Order: sequence, then structure tokens, then C-alpha cells
Amino acid sequence: MSSLFTKDENLTMSAPYIGYKILKIVKDSGEEKVSIFDIANNLRKSNNLSVKSIYYGMIFLHSLSLINFDEPYVVLCDEN
Repeated sequence: MSSLFTKDENLTMSAPYIGYKILKIVKDSGEEKVSIFDIANNLRKSNNLSVKSIYYGMIFLHSLSLINFDEPYVVLCDEN
């Protein structure tokens, strides 16, 4: 079974780093919500990431209550 965090993992493939990249894409878009497909396409082009890594990044952000899902969009949570 694969782990979400390992000591041997490349940091640029870790869930927190990918989560940071996802937040950056959403904030840079200037929109209230961004399509999951746009995020995946952007990350796969620029970082050559797997879908599984992107999935873990989104789970990480959702577990910290930083994003919500309004299918098929990712929405930033209120800062309150």
C-alpha cells in the first residue's frame, strides 16, 4: 500500500507541494472557482505529475479546509 508521505519521496511530488501549486493556480486565475480539469491540465503540462499526485494534493487541501468541491470546480474556502 502506498503512503501519502514518505521520507524517500521527491518533495516536488509531495501532497503539500502539489497543494501549494493548486492554490497558486486558483488564486492566480482571479476567478471564484476553477475547473478541476483546468487544474489537472495545468499541473500535468508544467510539472509532469500523475493524476494520483494531483488527487492527493486536492485531498490534502480539502482535509485542511482550504478548498471545497462544487463539481467540477475547486472553490477556495472563506478565510473566516
